[in-house]
Amino acid sequence: MVWMGKNGWILGLFLAVGCGDDGVSSGSESASDSSSTASSESASASASATMSGSASATASASASGSASNSATGTGPDTDGTATDGTATDGTATDGTTTLATTSAGESEGTDTGVLTEGTTDGMTTGGMTTGGVTGGDTEGTTGDTGTTGDTGTTGDTGTTGDMDVGQWLVTFEDQSSPTRLYKIDINDGHSTFLCELDTNDNYNTSTFGRNGNLYAANANTKNLEIIDPCTCKRTIVGPTKVNALPGITADQGLGLYGLETSIDQLVDISTINGNATLIGPLGINWGTGGLTWSDELEDTYAINGSDDSLYIIDHLTGKASLVAKTDYNFGSVGIEWHPTTTRLYACSNSAELFTVDEENAMVKILGPMNFENNGASCDNLAAPWTPVQCVEEAG
Repeated sequence: MVWMGKNGWILGLFLAVGCGDDGVSSGSESASDSSSTASSESASASASATMSGSASATASASASGSASNSATGTGPDTDGTATDGTATDGTATDGTTTLATTSAGESEGTDTGVLTEGTTDGMTTGGMTTGGVTGGDTEGTTGDTGTTGDTGTTGDTGTTGDMDVGQWLVTFEDQSSPTRLYKIDINDGHSTFLCELDTNDNYNTSTFGRNGNLYAANANTKNLEIIDPCTCKRTIVGPTKVNALPGITADQGLGLYGLETSIDQLVDISTINGNATLIGPLGINWGTGGLTWSDELEDTYAINGSDDSLYIIDHLTGKASLVAKTDYNFGSVGIEWHPTTTRLYACSNSAELFTVDEENAMVKILGPMNFENNGASCDNLAAPWTPVQCVEEAG
């Protein structure tokens, strides 16, 4: 609560701590023995002490991230304590004001105001000054109250969103036994081992769903599975009911799209039972390939390993439209649009990480993955839509 007196005093709510049962101590004259009111020359405030005395004071303010504002007032047994704007005889000899404050950054600043006639000690936080007042029988007026110095910015203490979060991909390396899961650094392509599956099965396509699950299509069993990226524990969702599924990707919601290359169709895949439903024909012959959704495009990109070209596949009709031929000879294909960097990444037989230009399809090599199995290739990539702590901390 804040009260403005006629002389311009701004006083904050404070808790008077005294020796009596009501928390207010008295001097040699009891406050209950008087019925006089504060003089017109004294500044009074709700739940604040009347200042009637001559003294000089300094109002200082500091901000250093977070602080606790407190002030203590003491005074002689003269004209008394203001209660709800009315003074009675007797004074509060000891009183403490405490006000919780908020964090304000890292830098510190101190400004000093000057009081003429009267004393105010206080801290200013966010433009609000609190303090205790002491003095004798003369009127006091304030100079400028203190203001906070520079409080710093959120950039000094870190932002809530860390730009490094999600700066990775994962891939299943299925040419080793058992199949392994790796984290791939998107800056230079190097890999970090995460875990081993309990199977030697092949997984030539994978994707994170927007719900945080890591999905993979098992090329041996034709099942859609969920793989825990922290432990590699497998959960079978259900049969896809299609023969060749070299590319799956998150859709614009909580489902999946897939590239079925035995019949050259785009399919919708249920994350409930794993079943694939035909959307429409690609319109071209597709060999090895990969598929990825782009929020920027609001559609899907795909690379066809048969003609080494980048396509946009209409998620409503399945029709493939050529973007451009790449300058790379793809064998196996992994492709992924990253929601954090908004870039298109790819990999192939050489187990190197590439970027692919979304307009001209030019390929830039970022670096080798350096799997333990030197002969392993890469045919799948998955980027996170949500934070995955165990992967963030790996490596």
